[in-house]
Amino acid sequence: MTKMRSATILIAEDERTARVSLAGLLEAEGFRVLAAEDGAQALSLLLSEEPEAALLDIRMPGMDGLTVLRRAREGGSDSALIVMTAHGDSGTAIDAMKLGAFDYVSKPLDFKVVLTQVERAIEQRKLARELKGSRTSPGEDPVITAFSGHCMVGHSPTMQHVYKLIGQVAMSDTTVLVRGESGTGKELVVNAIHHNSVRVKGPLVKVNCASIPESLLESELFGHEKGAFTNALYRRIGRFEEANGGTLFLDEIGELAPALQSKLLRAIQERTIERLGSNTPISVDIRLITATARDLERAVNEGSFREDLYYRLNVVTIPLPPLRERRQDIPVLVQHFLGRSPRAVSMAAPSLALLCDHHWPGNVRELENVVARALVLARSGVITEDEIQLQTRPDSEKRWTELAPMEDGLKANLEALEKSLVERALRQANGNKTRAAELLGVHRRLLYEKLREYSLDSD
Repeated sequence: MTKMRSATILIAEDERTARVSLAGLLEAEGFRVLAAEDGAQALSLLLSEEPEAALLDIRMPGMDGLTVLRRAREGGSDSALIVMTAHGDSGTAIDAMKLGAFDYVSKPLDFKVVLTQVERAIEQRKLARELKGSRTSPGEDPVITAFSGHCMVGHSPTMQHVYKLIGQVAMSDTTVLVRGESGTGKELVVNAIHHNSVRVKGPLVKVNCASIPESLLESELFGHEKGAFTNALYRRIGRFEEANGGTLFLDEIGELAPALQSKLLRAIQERTIERLGSNTPISVDIRLITATARDLERAVNEGSFREDLYYRLNVVTIPLPPLRERRQDIPVLVQHFLGRSPRAVSMAAPSLALLCDHHWPGNVRELENVVARALVLARSGVITEDEIQLQTRPDSEKRWTELAPMEDGLKANLEALEKSLVERALRQANGNKTRAAELLGVHRRLLYEKLREYSLDSD
């Protein structure tokens, strides 16, 4: 029984037998079929008839399929174009995808595959048109809050609270502690505070305390004199001096070693620093902002973070919510990231639902990376579920699978559980020990001890 469909399909194929045969099969499925025997005729039909989809042979006389594809796009055609290419012609297929083809099928053709691709292409073209028509025009989006060109996206109550705090502290010199999980956008908050402060004409100097070896961090912060230590061949100005008259941002402040915590406390209290190898105090005029993903209160209780420094830093706290706690912002974040693309690409509703349901351990940064990957993989103007690559949610029950037998006692079971959690954190952090420590909520040095204790240090 013939299926009734209203879509129009163009077949551009110079070989008559193949063209007639494919046209007959598609007509039997209920499609209206247009046929072209060369590239020029195919381009004319694409621009005049505007078929929902087209099957383009790469090799045609006069004007090849790639040229037809390029000129059709230049002419404003939004037909879903499927390229027909010979086996092994991968270079041509890649070129076609770069020019905006929906997909390609290999010759000799499998009609079931062709039919499936045609149906998908038509459906995605329809979605693309619907979503394009419902897009918010630039300048009409009420959920993007701009702070002097530094945009923060979201309209959830928690983000509205963040915007309010930024506005309240920006014009003062109050020390600010920005807290939140990795990937929540702490640096955006710092940028917004500085660029709306009276220090906007001064420098904004940023230091990641976790990315600089402990042995070098003191020199990085306070500078050194020539000859202060081996290979100190010249005087170095530290970041405190560089930030004079502006803002100094110390990221991952919870990773600061105890000895440096003491020196930082003194610098904050006295507003003076001393370069390594010198006893001469240097006055610095800075506004200090710090950030951390660690539980500083717990670190204070454990003795790994100075209590007096904690109170010096925690004058005004700006907490950033994890993305899983502001899921209503995910659609507008996706729209924001898609808007950066030079291509007109939209997100299909099932794909967006998939994103909204994800737990996002990497927060906004992870979402941005997922959207960026999807933009690269998208074969048309619509991102489908096929292009969404998400990190799978860890099965919470697996954390118990490595427990020792109950007769071994509580200690053995706790050690087995601890080892399992450390291994899980390392896998989730892709081997990044600083990130793994954040996930576990422990200091990096404690993680190193556990790695040695469970012989995981060489993995």
